Amino acid sequence: MTEHEKHDLTQKVQQQFGSHAQNYVNSTIHSSSYSLDRLLELASIEPGQRALDVATGGGHVALGMAKRGADVIASDLTPKMLNAARTFIHEQLQTQTIAGPVSYAQIEAGALPFAAGSLDRVTCRIAPHHFPSVEGFVREAARVIKPGGLVAMVDQIAPATDRAAAEYLNAFERLRDPSHQWEHDQPDWESFFDLAGLRISHVEVCRNRLEFGWWVRMQQCPPEVVTRLEVMLRQAPEAVAEWLQPELTEPGAPGAMYFSLWQLIIIGVKR
Repeated sequence: MTEHEKHDLTQKVQQQFGSHAQNYVNSTIHSSSYSLDRLLELASIEPGQRALDVATGGGHVALGMAKRGADVIASDLTPKMLNAARTFIHEQLQTQTIAGPVSYAQIEAGALPFAAGSLDRVTCRIAPHHFPSVEGFVREAARVIKPGGLVAMVDQIAPATDRAAAEYLNAFERLRDPSHQWEHDQPDWESFFDLAGLRISHVEVCRNRLEFGWWVRMQQCPPEVVTRLEVMLRQAPEAVAEWLQPELTEPGAPGAMYFSLWQLIIIGVKR
């Protein structure tokens, strides 16, 4: 990706998420799901550790680490998102008798402004599919943690054995959110960790069941885009339908529709 393309992507991400920042603070999918609890459990946060949460979004991972006593840096590329997270985290920590400090930084995921070996933990949840280079991000995350430190990630994944299905799924995601780049598959992620010098200590896949109406409202999709997304869901090829597991109403009939996205939870230890 050229510097001009990176600049355009940065603007696209900031516009897309700056407009919907509060949606991500309030979202129950982002604030109270299995992948959040599991990531915090597996990250093994201890008081006094220095932890960076990349693309913090609504700030839920950063908040969880602060509640466990870590010295947390909540970072995001989008200033409005970072401000929304700051307000949310501050409000939540008012009721905590013990909590680690939280600082905030506008940071690009592929160029972390920290010295090598200066952090104990780097986390990132449901964001890398927006990054121009996930491999580059994992390499940066590994660089800035100490030997024995952890990189803990959650992101949506595509099927590993069907390129056409992966392309359809990514087109589906990109239509809803133009800042979407690419959902990698599990073998890709494992390769990124290995190439970055991280020993994978845990990997699992979990299902994220979504209501279609909520999903499109999160990005305030215009009616014509909602229609196209519904058509893509209804007309999904067999391999895609097996992955998405759609639960559909009759066309034009009232009622909620559901589908599944799959998330990879992966933990790496710096060798």
